[in-house]
Amino acid sequence: MRVLFTASDWRGHYYCMVPLGWALQAAGHEVRVACPPTQAAYVGRAGLVAAPVLEAIELTTMGRMFRYLETVAGSRPGLPLHPYTGQPVRSLDEFDVAAEAPKFQAGAHEAIRRSYDGAVAFGRRWRPDLVVHDLTAPEGALVAQLTGCPSVYHPPGLSGTAETEPGIDLGDGDPSGSFPRYGRPRWHTGHVDYVIDPSPDSVVVPMGQALRMPVRYVPYNGPGGLPGWLPRGRDRPRVCVLVGESAAAEATEIPLLRAAIDAVLDQGAQVLLTSTPRQAEQLGELPPGVRVLSSFPLSLLLGVCDAVVHHGSANALMTAAAAGVPQLALSFTDEQGVVSRRIAATGAAVALCALREDPAVAARAAVAVLTGAEHRAAAGRLREVIAAQPAPADLVEPLERLARTGRLEAGDLPSYGPAPAVPS
Repeated sequence: MRVLFTASDWRGHYYCMVPLGWALQAAGHEVRVACPPTQAAYVGRAGLVAAPVLEAIELTTMGRMFRYLETVAGSRPGLPLHPYTGQPVRSLDEFDVAAEAPKFQAGAHEAIRRSYDGAVAFGRRWRPDLVVHDLTAPEGALVAQLTGCPSVYHPPGLSGTAETEPGIDLGDGDPSGSFPRYGRPRWHTGHVDYVIDPSPDSVVVPMGQALRMPVRYVPYNGPGGLPGWLPRGRDRPRVCVLVGESAAAEATEIPLLRAAIDAVLDQGAQVLLTSTPRQAEQLGELPPGVRVLSSFPLSLLLGVCDAVVHHGSANALMTAAAAGVPQLALSFTDEQGVVSRRIAATGAAVALCALREDPAVAARAAVAVLTGAEHRAAAGRLREVIAAQPAPADLVEPLERLARTGRLEAGDLPSYGPAPAVPS
């Protein structure tokens, strides 16, 4: 069987698919990952074969542009980052977002059209039997339609295909009009038939009419090795602090992160900070109790940490949930807020909005997830829920059936025992 994955320019959107790629390869199937050239090396380091035929879209710039527009409209407090430079602005007048946003959007749509064309050309040559696509790479869905094979959507978890909340509802998933260009109806997530969903069974997400294929979340945050000092015994708690690259060290996020770091240091904890050098610099001079690791894979740290503080991305939330580690999510986008609250409802996390919360509140929350027995117990229960779900290897046979017959029913999915209940 030939399986084509389509992956965007944002690693956080496709890393969740890597364990499924491993499982399919181990079962003897051919796997190719259609991606932008910027991602080819990362795909290769993950042990998968890259096909760099897609176009890279400036997702970070796009996000900053949207946040600038929201700030100008008055729906977002504080001052945003400059969309092109990533530097804080002193005044909204420094960037004419009303003039620049349409030009950026036009360029992005043209890049998206080229990306679809690259995907279609490759798909028609390679002729996959099945396509799996990530959150922002629906090029795969078009390839599947044009080549006559099924497609499967594989998000990182905690978000569904029938979302209505602001920021998480993807709305029009084909802004470039590429599906109609190829004679197909305009696409959005509501057209998805099959979803490989690593969300914990105890966290319900709206899937609409799509068939949910539960899968165990197997964390992959990029390649890495354990430093010699990491697994050793320790005489004090450890807290991991992650500054996500998508956050780009938002000015409004820094005071809350710094307050959380100082609070757990006051509790006698050691802090393992994983970030880019620039992000660490923006946190100010750090005390001796903080060890800085450059963009270190989160999953390799959490096995030796007692709590984690992060920016509320689905990948960070799910990685911590799979590790059974209590977490503090300091979200700064609507999407991060929604998915963070879904994990917080299990008791395994505290979710705060970095844009509107006081640093003192973040400090107290950080201490709570580090020392609170109730958060630790809930995190342990959530880990058991995730561990009870089918492994990626268990989905190989159903996916083979889907590729062979073009159809899959709930009864074709692997059965597994009931997961422990996680009270809300």
